[in-house]
Amino acid sequence: NNLNINNEKNNNNVVDETQPNENFNPDDFSIIKQIGEGTFGKIFCSEWKENNKKYAMKKMILKNENEITRNKIQTDLVHNFLKKTNSKGVIKIFGSQCKKINNEYNFYVLMELAERDWEKEIKGRKESKQYYTEGELYEITRQLIKTFALLQKNNITHRDIKPQNILIVDNIYKICDFGEAKITEGNSVKKHAIKGTELYMSPILFRALNNGQNYIIHNSYKSDVFSLGMCLLLAATLTFKSLYDIRELKDMNLIKSILEKYLIVKYSYNFVNILVKMLEVNEPELNFDDKF
Repeated sequence: NNLNINNEKNNNNVVDETQPNENFNPDDFSIIKQIGEGTFGKIFCSEWKENNKKYAMKKMILKNENEITRNKIQTDLVHNFLKKTNSKGVIKIFGSQCKKINNEYNFYVLMELAERDWEKEIKGRKESKQYYTEGELYEITRQLIKTFALLQKNNITHRDIKPQNILIVDNIYKICDFGEAKITEGNSVKKHAIKGTELYMSPILFRALNNGQNYIIHNSYKSDVFSLGMCLLLAATLTFKSLYDIRELKDMNLIKSILEKYLIVKYSYNFVNILVKMLEVNEPELNFDDKF
């Protein structure tokens, strides 16, 4: 039962920690404002009338039952992962509901509300010229790698890691938007459909996309590592130019020299070498627990 009611009697006071569950009714939430928009829908800051707490509500207009099934599978993937692991590194999903209005299907996903996404934080730091310290970047990396390791342990690969898909709640960096996520059991080097955002895509995916391919044999976990490396490079440099400078390169020595040019003034060689490992253009077998 996902309804979390914890009644603790302390000095005759009842502490109510009621949370909505997977059977929530979208009509029980008041829309406050739109806070995001993606390819598949809009996200609103919503207030639950039950307790006046705020949540994020994603609303998608779907055309048919096949689209409903696909989105329900992706939502359940995250929901079940969270119930199994109680991970703090993935944005909490309470459940999903679908309502048919006229000939359209309104699909709602109820999530915890984040303060901002990582891209907005990076943009804010660029505007104020406030670079991350090396300690801050290590802490962000530690949090995210811990979550990636848990996802890999549960055979889940995200396939679209980028700063917009990492949300921040109370200084915890949480992965969200599992719309392209996939269960990958056994050997991770398999034939997969090409998914992701071009700027953050691993080289093998980027080249295949430019060659007009729809599928490629690759290590999907290593592709997630590369994408996270690109996110960290953006955070460390506060400029997209650093990403474009290495986007199409295949020579790791050249990539390393460019990273040193951007980073060595503010960060140690140890940090640079971590990024070099994450941005390795080849895709050997990789296990998060072994490497990080």
